[in-house]
Amino acid sequence: MVLKWNGSNPDLSGKWCNNALAKPDASEKSAGRLALLAALAPHRITEEYVHEFSAAFPGDRKLLGVLAWGSFTAARKIGSWLR
Repeated sequence: MVLKWNGSNPDLSGKWCNNALAKPDASEKSAGRLALLAALAPHRITEEYVHEFSAAFPGDRKLLGVLAWGSFTAARKIGSWLR
């Protein structure tokens, strides 16, 4: 998903995120959703998404890890445009 991202703001419906996460189980889906949102639409991260993730993966270290991974992935993509 991030590899094909062109820098545009994903649609508000959230279908893009749900479609990308169709196969994982609920806990994996919460991690994937948070990582994708951190990468492509961080302003759409809600307390609900954070609570869902924290229920499956307790601890601030894991939360910060998934958010950092998502934002780093987006930064790498944007950096690739500068070449």
